[in-house]
Amino acid sequence: MKRVFLCWVMLAVLLASCEPAHIHNDRVGFGLSTRTNAYEWAVRLGAGWFLDWGTRRWPREAPLTYWQTIRLSPEGGRPDHQDLSMLVRENPGSTWIIGNEPDNPYQDNIPPELFARYYHDYYQKIKKVDPTAKVAVGGVTQPSLLRMKYLDQMLLHYREAYGVDLQADWWTVHGYVLREQMGSWGAGIPVGVSEDEALGLLIEPAQHGDIEIFKDQIVNFRRWMAQNGFQGCPLAITEMGILLPAEFGFSEEVIGQYLETTFSWLNTASDPEIGYPLDEYHLVQRWAWFSLSDPEFPASDLVNLQDHQITRIGIAFGLFTGRSQ
Repeated sequence: MKRVFLCWVMLAVLLASCEPAHIHNDRVGFGLSTRTNAYEWAVRLGAGWFLDWGTRRWPREAPLTYWQTIRLSPEGGRPDHQDLSMLVRENPGSTWIIGNEPDNPYQDNIPPELFARYYHDYYQKIKKVDPTAKVAVGGVTQPSLLRMKYLDQMLLHYREAYGVDLQADWWTVHGYVLREQMGSWGAGIPVGVSEDEALGLLIEPAQHGDIEIFKDQIVNFRRWMAQNGFQGCPLAITEMGILLPAEFGFSEEVIGQYLETTFSWLNTASDPEIGYPLDEYHLVQRWAWFSLSDPEFPASDLVNLQDHQITRIGIAFGLFTGRSQ
């Protein structure tokens, strides 16, 4: 008991010694898929925000920003509308992501027309309870031409069903580079999109870390946003990183270099024709690394929770944010 008490005292001293205004980079965050103290790791890594693909009570004044996520399925949403009303009231001004990989049969698994309806209903509910809330379109698995076809259908269904264009405070996307083919590794074919009509990204595992493909997909997605009337909307990458393990050529050193290169590009990439006008035309306003620590996809872990240590990849993260410890 004495040892546990001393650990909590040491943690309290650590957090008290940090000045929130100087501990983090607001653009950079991480996904949290394992139970741990998000704030402690954000301090050590210099992260300004995080998400955990769920919802929770989170103080608006906290120095670390939390983004809420409403999960969808063919059977309904989680949380339901009744529980959501209470959560929205308890978390004024929060950002709410509607859906997580709705296109992916192994994630939210909903066709474009159902995504349009869910998004409309949750958007209206959230804004009614809290007009200051920010609502974000849930990210597709990757910003490929095939996934944009899924979103084209979603926008069309939305317009036909409600007679207006979709409204959003944020767009989000996942920044992976994955093969798009039924029965193969990678992202598969979007729900509701025929494989016969699909022009999927047919890459090999070694190209999973291809930085030029990563860049092209982000640029193409920003161009798609502008073409659909969303240039004035900020964009967040809510997942990015390397999912494949070392036997495919993705060692910690390789992944650390991938993080450094992609982060540096995201921090500077801009275009006055398609970028966000209120952010000096930067293409992306926030991005989150996947993940802090994940038991299923540990290749890109920023920390080793068992040893309570930052990995080599986490060191690269900290070097970027200026918190190299």
